[in-house]
Amino acid sequence: MPAAGQTALGDLRGSDDPEGAREAEDTVDEAVDPNPTQADVYSLRSTLNAANAETGSSGLGTAGRVTPVRPFSDRIAAVSRSVPLSGGGIDDSVFGGDTTFDAAQGIRLGSFTFTPQVTLSGGWTDNRAQSSSGTPGGLYRIAPDLSLTSDWSRHELDLSLRGSYTGYPGDADDNQASVFAAGNLRLDISEATQVTTSVSYSYTQEEDGSAESTSSGNDQNQSISGDLSGTRAIGIVAATASLGVDRNTYFADSGSESGRDNTLYSAGLRLDGNTGSVVTPFVEGALLLRRYDQACSDSLCEKRNADGYEVKAGVTIASGPKLTGELGAGWRIENIEDSRLDALSGLVLDASLVWSPSRLTTVTAGLGTDFSATDIDGASGSIIYSGDLRLAHGFSDRLVAETGLGYSYRTYEGVSIEERTLTGFGGVTFALTQNVALTADYTHRRFDSSQDGSDYTENAVEAGLRFRH
Repeated sequence: MPAAGQTALGDLRGSDDPEGAREAEDTVDEAVDPNPTQADVYSLRSTLNAANAETGSSGLGTAGRVTPVRPFSDRIAAVSRSVPLSGGGIDDSVFGGDTTFDAAQGIRLGSFTFTPQVTLSGGWTDNRAQSSSGTPGGLYRIAPDLSLTSDWSRHELDLSLRGSYTGYPGDADDNQASVFAAGNLRLDISEATQVTTSVSYSYTQEEDGSAESTSSGNDQNQSISGDLSGTRAIGIVAATASLGVDRNTYFADSGSESGRDNTLYSAGLRLDGNTGSVVTPFVEGALLLRRYDQACSDSLCEKRNADGYEVKAGVTIASGPKLTGELGAGWRIENIEDSRLDALSGLVLDASLVWSPSRLTTVTAGLGTDFSATDIDGASGSIIYSGDLRLAHGFSDRLVAETGLGYSYRTYEGVSIEERTLTGFGGVTFALTQNVALTADYTHRRFDSSQDGSDYTENAVEAGLRFRH
């Protein structure tokens, strides 16, 4: 019954009568649309920018890297793409976690829509360096967000560019920056065939307390990724073949080179049920090839090149506007060339869910697993398990509140190093005009490491203005 109310009242989303929308939650519409089949490519055209879709549970950050909190809608964009050949698994009536009074209209550029946005904020933190020796002080943040989305009847091209620069007037050495750029092209060859290619670039900074951080601090990480995949419906099965490349480089302000620089190549195959059921199974596997730039990446001259594989199975859920997402688990192993190093292997957990209990409330949840390279003597690498739970509620079309909790656990193979990160987040957004909104948020971060002298906590408050067209 709640699902029927959501589906029937999509035209009320973002209206100037939120009270009416709340009353309509309890109405029952007998003409409920059937669950769309996975083979129906064009039935649901997602309005989300696919290039912004997050992977795993990166919404509240993961251990090792200093990254800003991702927008709530990024998880929804990821889930919208999780069901093969669906063309968008999230119903438009699901609350997107943002104010609708100032909903971005974008600038028309031919057959594309350009959407510019920038947030300017200031605040205070009790730990500017995010380290055990950090000191309190003021901060300012500049966060642009640009997107370009096609408006084609078939196919889809999405481009996204985001950045964040945080400055600390009291100590410029603690300044932080991040950049994320991505492009996603989907070609709908037919109702049964789809080809997708994506590229992305990210720039982040290493957390000072991480075991990977050098003594000089201010370490930077860069990643360039590319992926090409094709999906074909074959009866009751949808098969997806993919090729991927991930290039990771690490460097410090001191100019020192890192033995962690590597490239990971992958080739995978995934089989999904294509029956149109609410819950459908899938299985997937991939062959992995990791190659380091340096033959000797540490003081022991350990040869870290590795070959491996990953297998995973799970289910996708497409229950209309109420619950959509994917749950998967499996195993991954990377056999390292040097016999002195153990294989880097472990459990793989991946999940991304969107639950819409009411028209003005949305809950997202995610789990992610990341296998990361290292040049620490005796260590084969690290495995990062992360998860988060976030909730957004719209009190009106002008006022939205959000809260969330994230946890990350990092363990190293071959050495006794463990790192845990807990993040709590809460914020509100109030639309002042149709182009300007007031934002305010609070973030708590707690980092615990098995290495002495690395633990720290941080509390930060910010307030600012968001401008968008």
